[in-house]
Amino acid sequence: MKIANPAINLAQLNTTKQVTDSKQSMTDELNIAAKQQHAQNNLSDVPALANNQNLHRVEVTSVSVYEPERFAKVSQTLYFGELPSLFRDMQSHYQDFMSELEKSEPQLAKLEWGFSVDEGGQLVANGPISDESKAYLEEKLNENIELVELAKQVPDVMMKGLAYDRGADGKANAWGKYDVNTENLKDVLDFREVLERTYTERDDISYFKGNFNTFEFAENVASQLKRNAEVKFSY
Repeated sequence: MKIANPAINLAQLNTTKQVTDSKQSMTDELNIAAKQQHAQNNLSDVPALANNQNLHRVEVTSVSVYEPERFAKVSQTLYFGELPSLFRDMQSHYQDFMSELEKSEPQLAKLEWGFSVDEGGQLVANGPISDESKAYLEEKLNENIELVELAKQVPDVMMKGLAYDRGADGKANAWGKYDVNTENLKDVLDFREVLERTYTERDDISYFKGNFNTFEFAENVASQLKRNAEVKFSY
């Protein structure tokens, strides 16, 4: 069951509207990547992009064009493949965790806090809460073995996808332009925000499998990168 979280859920939209808006307003970074692939006439290789009419209407303006194989690797790793699959699998474990927290510490469950994974593979809490609350959350989060095991895989998958995005010249227009590594990931990507934003009551088609909105995933991760990471590898 989805646990109400006023501090976060006020920003969430009605599911139907959320899907429509996501399809029509993918992040600038993803739009740029789609423009480049559109120039290669290979959008049909990525169904989620091929069906996005908004991406078919954009003009090709970038001077750097992804090779089809490179774009496929980036998409299958970061946008619609390995990375969102990890968060999709985390969703049920996170919801179970929040259900228990709502019972044991209802006030803490309502506060603004987040969590991520550090370079040692431990889940770490963050946000404007007391050190005591952070310690409590970290203890409880790390007791959730399934959640920890999935979270531990995120850094390697994300670093692989960013490397694909940068290509041979080490530069990118999309997510790969940001300076993200295994050491600073915990300060860049808030897993709780991703899981809250991607939760949906829908579970009827592949893009919403496991009560997980794949389109919203791309939107939210791109937003967090823009807010929290330094642009270091752009053209």
